Amino acid sequence: MLKEERYDKILEILEKEKYVSAHKLSKMLFVSLPTVRRDLEELSLRHQIIRSHGGAKKIENEHIVAPLDFRKSINSAEKKKLCRGAATVVQDNDIVFVDASTTTLQIADFLSEKKNLTVITNGIPLAATLVKKGIKTYCTGGEIFENSLANFGSFAEEFIQHFNIDVLIFSCHGVNEKGILTDPSLPETQIRKTAIAHSKKTVFLCDETKLNRSAPFNLVPIQKIDYIVTNSNKIYDYFEKKDHDKITIV
Repeated sequence: MLKEERYDKILEILEKEKYVSAHKLSKMLFVSLPTVRRDLEELSLRHQIIRSHGGAKKIENEHIVAPLDFRKSINSAEKKKLCRGAATVVQDNDIVFVDASTTTLQIADFLSEKKNLTVITNGIPLAATLVKKGIKTYCTGGEIFENSLANFGSFAEEFIQHFNIDVLIFSCHGVNEKGILTDPSLPETQIRKTAIAHSKKTVFLCDETKLNRSAPFNLVPIQKIDYIVTNSNKIYDYFEKKDHDKITIV
């Protein structure tokens, strides 16, 4: 396993386990203890983990939006599965809005299989990828946030209102114990609220790490979302049985 691959794997493990010892990582990654310690030191220097008691733990401040490079490295394989599932809702000729969350970054591969799409996004990296795939793309414009390389603010919100969106594909920080979608960023929450208000169908991408996870700002009750794509059966706890058909497990 290459060094950067080990880093990604360590971050994935910490996202699920919160804390892990160096000895356990050594066994899980099939590498020596000194190698693991060097890896942890490097990730600590990058401000991606916190060294603690012979191991490492994840950065737990939920009021801080982590940098894009850090967030997109978490659960990358699972995010790709979620994107594949979300793309099945999209039909040829649709107008689609995709938000700037790192969960949606890989969706361009699957949208490129559709014909005559128009895609709107406030995510600059995603917009660049969509254009390379030959997809007609609009980027909202507006203030650019360094941590996410995305556009937010009143200009971006007004831009979205010019479109009749067929499908909104988005994610956020998590779903709290009451079933409310939440996020630590008010500007990101406002962008998503605007997109929801102007969309015929909504698709929420939710990996298992987002369940029972709270942040300061409320977006919408999960029961009001049309489609939920997830990798966890625990999502059923938020819904009555009659609504289980809106859930896709990948």
